[in-house]
Amino acid sequence: MLMFVILNYTREDIYFIEPTLAYVVVFTVNKRDDKGGVIRYYPKTYNPNFVMYARPFGYKWSVCKDPDGKERMCLDLPDAYSFSVLQKDTSAIYISKIVELSDSEKIAIPVNVDKNDSSIYVFRASGKIFKGLYEELAMVVVLPLKFEIVGYYSTAVGNWRQVGNTLAFYGSKVPSNKIYVFFRVKEDTLYRELVKLIQEEKERKEQITLEKTERGLLLRLPENILFESGSAEIKESGKELIKEIYKKIDFSKIKELRVEGHTDSIPIIGKLAEKYPTNWELSTARSSAVVRYLIELGAPKQKLAAVGYADARPIADNSTPEGRAKNRRVEFLIISEEQTVP
Repeated sequence: MLMFVILNYTREDIYFIEPTLAYVVVFTVNKRDDKGGVIRYYPKTYNPNFVMYARPFGYKWSVCKDPDGKERMCLDLPDAYSFSVLQKDTSAIYISKIVELSDSEKIAIPVNVDKNDSSIYVFRASGKIFKGLYEELAMVVVLPLKFEIVGYYSTAVGNWRQVGNTLAFYGSKVPSNKIYVFFRVKEDTLYRELVKLIQEEKERKEQITLEKTERGLLLRLPENILFESGSAEIKESGKELIKEIYKKIDFSKIKELRVEGHTDSIPIIGKLAEKYPTNWELSTARSSAVVRYLIELGAPKQKLAAVGYADARPIADNSTPEGRAKNRRVEFLIISEEQTVP
């Protein structure tokens, strides 16, 4: 936690929480009425290399004691009216599980937040001033879209405002303050709905797979569910399944639906080669056919992509009939807003 010494002081902190919860990027702007310096107190074990930017220049790091006599790592900023610091901190400074809070901290947890729910995280940050009050204090937390805020409180009196996954505390004439923001991973309703759809497929459910990957939610359909051998024309039964998948997806909540076609390693020969010279053309034609049908159903074309990989990304051994059958597939990659896919 960071602390300061100054009078007639305003402070604005913005905390950007990284999606994997590994880091928190903090940007702080401080102002004072009269020209003077600022000392920022960090934990004694704090790594100064975490500070990426600080203004004004001419600041110095040292080990010193705060006004309470506690030894700390200190950032001494030279005389100015305005100060700013950008730092990338490890999340351990701010984030833990709710069950790890002390009993005294748990007392003020909002009643709608289950203090024994180990799936809930808590973000903690403090604004401590050793003398006087903050003339104005703003503390803003920005969470990735994969999380939902379930509650919050502060130790000082002030106003809260939430817009989406951005939560702000604001107060005037504020003494030292701590904020607590409780959040958890959003329930993946799309995943649950697609699992239900697979279960309803009965005879075909053993062939269809669904998994959460770093790239996104991956729904894998074998070739024979959607296409006849060597064809890029979707079967009627395949269209019915695609229609059900389409109904489950709220396109306003995803970044992209990427349809990826895959084949086995057997070269295309005979008359079929006149239409599809290689597996690259066949795999691309199949993914494109699925995308065209999704557009017919009403899917927004700006959120669709058709990709053909031929036999370049096998998931099984192409030397066996069983392996080749697994490799002949179409995959639906559903990419959420916070994910990036190469």
